[in-house]
Amino acid sequence: MKKVLAAIILCSAFIFSINADEITFSAAESQVRLKDGMESVVLAGEACVETGSITIRADEINLSGKDWGIIECTGSVSIVDSERNLSIITSLLWYDRINERLLIASYFEIEDRENGMSASANHLEYDMAEERLKLKAQVRFSKINGDDVITGKSESFTYDRENELITLQGRCSVIYKGDSYEAEQITLDMENDSISLSSAIRGTING
Repeated sequence: MKKVLAAIILCSAFIFSINADEITFSAAESQVRLKDGMESVVLAGEACVETGSITIRADEINLSGKDWGIIECTGSVSIVDSERNLSIITSLLWYDRINERLLIASYFEIEDRENGMSASANHLEYDMAEERLKLKAQVRFSKINGDDVITGKSESFTYDRENELITLQGRCSVIYKGDSYEAEQITLDMENDSISLSSAIRGTING
C-alpha cells in the first residue's frame, strides 16, 4: 500500500511539473484522476499547495480545471499571500488562480497587515486582480489609521485596497476617532481621512 501511495504522489508531482511549473504541493495522501476532461488531484492530511506568492493549507485540497486552475479546500483552511501581506483562515474556500478570484461561503477571519485591517464575516468575494474585497453577513472589522483604530460592523463591507476606500451597507456602526456613527451606508476614505454617511443617520461626537 505504501508503495502504491508513493507512486501516486510521484505521478501527481510529475503532472504538475509538466502543466504548471508554479504549483507545488505536499500531503499525507493523494488521489489522482486522469480521465480526459475530468482530471483532478485530491490531497488529504496536512495538505499544502504553493502557487506564486500564495500558500494554502487545509485538511483536504482538490485541484481541477484547465491548467489546474481551480483549487477547492475544506477543513481547517489557511491561505497566506506573501506578496500582498494578507492572510485568511476559514473552513471552506474556492480559488480560481487563473482569473485571480477567491470565494468563501463560511465564517472566516482575514488580516491585511499591509494596510492594518482585520475583519470577520460569513461570506467573501475577493477580486485579486482589482484588489477589491466584498464581505457579507455579520461583518466586523478594525482598521489602523495613523494613531487611531477604526472599528465597526455592518451587513456588507466593500474594501478597495488600492485606494484605501471602505464602504459599509446595512445596519452600519462605526467608531472613528472616538466618535460613534450609525447609518444605512457609511463610506470611509482613508487616503483623505474622511467619513460619509447616508440614510437613517445617528451619531455622537465627543468635542
